[in-house]
Amino acid sequence: MTNKLISWLAGAASIALIHVAVFAQDAKLADTVLVGGKILTMDADAQIVAAIAIRDGRIIGTGSNRDISEVISADTNVVQLNGKTVIPGIIAAHCHAIGVARNSLDQPHVELLTIAEVQDWIRERASSRPPGTWIRVPRADITRLKERRHPTSRELDAACTTHPVIFTAARKSALNSLALNTIGVKEDSDSIPGGELILDAEGKVRLIAGANSHLRTFMPRPTFSPEQVQASLQNVHWHYNSVGITSIFERAGSIDDFLVYRKLREEGKLTVRMTQTLRSGFRSAEDVAAYTKRLGMKTGDGDSWVRVGPLKITVDGGIHWGNTYLREPYGEKRVRFYAHKDPAYRGDLNYSVPQMTEIFREGHRLGWQWCCHVTGDAGVDAVLNALATVHRDQPDIVERRSSLTHAYFPALDSVAKARRLGVCVDTQPSLYFKDSAAIAEVYGSDWAARFIGLGDWVRGGVPTAIAGDHMMGLDPNHAMNAYNPFLMLQVAVTRRNREGDVYGEHQKISRLEALRCLTTSPAYLSFEEATKGSLEKGKLADLVVLDRDYLMCANDEIAEMKVLKTMIEGRFVYDGEK
Repeated sequence: MTNKLISWLAGAASIALIHVAVFAQDAKLADTVLVGGKILTMDADAQIVAAIAIRDGRIIGTGSNRDISEVISADTNVVQLNGKTVIPGIIAAHCHAIGVARNSLDQPHVELLTIAEVQDWIRERASSRPPGTWIRVPRADITRLKERRHPTSRELDAACTTHPVIFTAARKSALNSLALNTIGVKEDSDSIPGGELILDAEGKVRLIAGANSHLRTFMPRPTFSPEQVQASLQNVHWHYNSVGITSIFERAGSIDDFLVYRKLREEGKLTVRMTQTLRSGFRSAEDVAAYTKRLGMKTGDGDSWVRVGPLKITVDGGIHWGNTYLREPYGEKRVRFYAHKDPAYRGDLNYSVPQMTEIFREGHRLGWQWCCHVTGDAGVDAVLNALATVHRDQPDIVERRSSLTHAYFPALDSVAKARRLGVCVDTQPSLYFKDSAAIAEVYGSDWAARFIGLGDWVRGGVPTAIAGDHMMGLDPNHAMNAYNPFLMLQVAVTRRNREGDVYGEHQKISRLEALRCLTTSPAYLSFEEATKGSLEKGKLADLVVLDRDYLMCANDEIAEMKVLKTMIEGRFVYDGEK
């Protein structure tokens, strides 16, 4: 028996030692136990216990220190928590980890919040690259820039005249003079292949809309070997483990991405569980049937590490792109902000309700769950109307747990309809943190009060997951979309944005409700509530040890919480104390 175990058992009642012997005969002893902590089980009763016992990657019991002492042997690894808080492993219900891995190989992401910061970044970048080399500014959405606009060509020229420079946001690009000349655009030009020139009041080129294919011919993206992508992806997963993430939903991948994960799993290199969302541009039932036949699998196939999730379509646009589909026209202010033309514009709807009805029906018939990228309130209306039509002749579609991903502006009638149809939501509090100030300015404070309306969804009885939609950058807080789960929890609880303002006081939810949005709810979205999301007997031993008490710390400390250890299947994959 180790000295560590002897020390822990010192002073324990002799009856406990007798129980150890009995359990040894039954071969039910733990290989690992965590004792002396505050363990938030997140079970149906939200029980809090002091200790947890694990064997072969599964939880075999929770309870008091004395309860767990009964399953400790000389070979058990005893982890002293010393009062630390433990929560279930965090399930990131929306990320693009492979995209992050590829982007990291191409160019590190930097969060830029003012045009002056953009200029400084360009100058630094130019100093290390040969003249004439294209410089692509990291994505900096105009909802997040202090100036709430694209930089002008003059501002880009002030930063650099020796390299062509391009800044892209809201589906439009600003270029410096050298870049405009390089792609063949003069101030009096009235056309560009596949795009449109937007002029300023002086008749000079302000922005280029579209023309993506033409622009790519001048700055082709580099390619990377499978080995490079795999190594970069493992690094992304390490960053996830460091903030307590144990499972992820890849929300827009391909079968090739799925196979990358399967290879990592076969090689024993995977440190997150992954559910793959498969996105395609289905236009008909025939498209769905042909695509799924090629895949040869359906939702739920795979194992606890690499699983097939839903099919996904992109129904409308987004607030960053300037084409989220709304119930009302954009009006002058929003049109001016996004550099549109028609005040009656309501956004882009990529599918009609009959089209969605057809493809949802076929996917359901073939055993698939559906996930829809949909951001605007009118876009949500269209998706729910299509699902309601399918429901009339296939009522069991409610069992598919279809999901709305984003659903930025919930309306109470939509919330009620989603609940009736068994629809779930994954949405992004970190976007509220970074974008709600711009939403209040450009859309109005009433829209900001609805933006990422967790209170409406949760109290409306809709299973709701919160996630980061992580797609660029490795810093948990300063990635293009922040993926720090504790920032999300703080925003969900306080409704306070980066500027310190609160829009929609009624959208606040409790700390336990918020934590369920990172644990039990995403497990439900992926039909895994029986195996993860809470710390209960028989479930997977995926858990996180925190540096402070989530339930009792000050509100403004939640985002500052640090992960001490992350465990998956009974094995620590991250140890911040080493």
